[in-house]
Amino acid sequence: MTVKSILLIGLFLAGCASQTPSPQAANSPQQVISMAAESAPQPVFATVALQVRAVGNQHDVTYLNSESDYRDQRNVSIAISPAARRKVEAVFGGDLSKVATGKHILVKGRAQRVTIWFFDNNGQRSDKYYYQTQILVSDPAQIQII
Repeated sequence: MTVKSILLIGLFLAGCASQTPSPQAANSPQQVISMAAESAPQPVFATVALQVRAVGNQHDVTYLNSESDYRDQRNVSIAISPAARRKVEAVFGGDLSKVATGKHILVKGRAQRVTIWFFDNNGQRSDKYYYQTQILVSDPAQIQII
């Protein structure tokens, strides 16, 4: 093998290596919302930088929200699966409901516009809904504190 061939192979492999995006290269929540809306109903791969302003739990899924009100049209919800929660808590250093609020995070994953339906007092789905942009985190490597 010639030196030139070795150099070309090395450059190729270096280009294939995955690199962690910098916060400056990440999308804002508003950009991710727009990208998800344009690709709906299909998800779109995105990297987003945001500040966690609220944490919620529903059906064993933990949500890190970019807005205080998760129904806000400007909100991006990071949905952490039950299987990933403990490992993500290790990254944050404790229970997410206690330590995540106020943190600036970088998240990589599939952003998708999800329809959230309202239900009446009898548990019947109404005709009212809103859209929420969510990124599912199933692997703690998808999220980091910046």
